[in-house]
Amino acid sequence: MKIGQICVFRLSTPAEHPYGSSIYGSRYQDQRGPTPSRSYKNFYRTEV
Repeated sequence: MKIGQICVFRLSTPAEHPYGSSIYGSRYQDQRGPTPSRSYKNFYRTEV
């Protein structure tokens, strides 16, 4: 099970590279309309 935390800060100036910028290789870049999750791209198989 994934467990996470989120912290939100108010910026005093605009972000140099906002969320979704191509510099981060965002999976949702240039999407149109609702888009299904692409979190499966973070998973990989290993031998057990």
